[in-house]
Amino acid sequence: MLREYMANPHHEVETSFLIGTEPESIFIKTSHLVDNSPVFKAMLEGPLAEQNGSMIRIQDVDPRAFENLVRFMFGGEVIFRSVATALSVIYTAKKYMVIGLDTLALMYISKNINSDNVLLVLQTILIFYNTEHSPHPANQDTKVKEANQDIMEYEPRNIIRQCFHLIDKTAKKVLESDEVEDISLDLLKSIIQRDSLCIPSELCVWQALNRWSHRQCRRRHISPSQDNKREVLEGSQYYVRYLTMTSKQYKVASSLLTKGEEESILYNLLHMDSSLTKSIQEYQVSMNTPRQRTGGLWKHVWRTKVQTNETKKDKITLAEQILFFIVCILD
Repeated sequence: MLREYMANPHHEVETSFLIGTEPESIFIKTSHLVDNSPVFKAMLEGPLAEQNGSMIRIQDVDPRAFENLVRFMFGGEVIFRSVATALSVIYTAKKYMVIGLDTLALMYISKNINSDNVLLVLQTILIFYNTEHSPHPANQDTKVKEANQDIMEYEPRNIIRQCFHLIDKTAKKVLESDEVEDISLDLLKSIIQRDSLCIPSELCVWQALNRWSHRQCRRRHISPSQDNKREVLEGSQYYVRYLTMTSKQYKVASSLLTKGEEESILYNLLHMDSSLTKSIQEYQVSMNTPRQRTGGLWKHVWRTKVQTNETKKDKITLAEQILFFIVCILD
């Protein structure tokens, strides 16, 4: 596909770029590229510069992202039609050291995060901004200064916080998605350690871990045996809250544990005051901590209270009934 970007009416050197893995040709007058990007300056004017008239091949950049980069540098309108394109624009802006464009992309992303793309956004932002987001320099153009009035709202760390909050609220859907198999182990650990995941059962977490480890074994070209799954999980299996499960759920979820660990947790489920075996004793408190349940933590606490009273044959008082009514309203 051939696209031309008419940027400047003056007679200047025009350079052709071949962009993407399925290459698209883009022809650009290069003055603004050189003025706004030290990378383009070195590429087009440095000692290793391509000869005038030659085509420059760039395979690791999305053509739409490159077009937005060029529009931004020439003062045109930056157009985002998808979160994927906005993420590609951030990569392209960082690659060519173009200041301010990533802020516009972050603003778009922040307004368009949903449960279907939240893992992609979170993983990508964590990779691109692995250090604290640095402020833009003082000599910004008007467009960047206007964007920076909202910079605090759209800083990467706030988008990361927004992503985790959305994951908490839609944890079941996120953990059941195919995308969970593609995130890094560090991100997976960060998610499954959260007390605030709203899930109907701890099996949601175990199933996500089981699928992730199976996929990793395939990618490492090893058999997805239980031993190999435990190896690729690197201890992540101990973040499952086994001690909050029913015995039926635990029977399904114990396969990622060794025989000794499985028996120790089962014994603890039957004898609540017992300690876990030494190798997993440090996880006992977290394994026994309930998460936010679907329908709310308060309702989970109330159900526990009701079950306890039924076991003791105690009556639920009027005050407790009123408390439950208030809990339902607040939840």
